[in-house]
Amino acid sequence: MNDVKDSVIVTAGATSHGVCVHHHDFPEVRAEGQNPKEAAVLLGSRLAAAMDTALTDWRRASLTKAITDVDEYVKREG
Repeated sequence: MNDVKDSVIVTAGATSHGVCVHHHDFPEVRAEGQNPKEAAVLLGSRLAAAMDTALTDWRRASLTKAITDVDEYVKREG
C-alpha cells in the first residue's frame, strides 16, 4: 500500500516561487500554489469537483481515496 507521501507528488511550479502538486493516481489533475500545503488544498478541491464527472463506482472510489490522501497530506503539512 502506498504511503500518503508517495501519493501526493510535489514539483516545481511554473513560476520560480511556486510549486505544482498532483496525486499519483490522477496526474492530469494538478494545482499550483506558493507552497505545498496551499497547492494541496486547491488540489483537493479540484479532485472533489471531478466527482461530478465520475460515472462509475470504481472511479468515485478512486477519487475518494485520492481526496483522502490529499487531506491527510494537508494535515501533515500543518
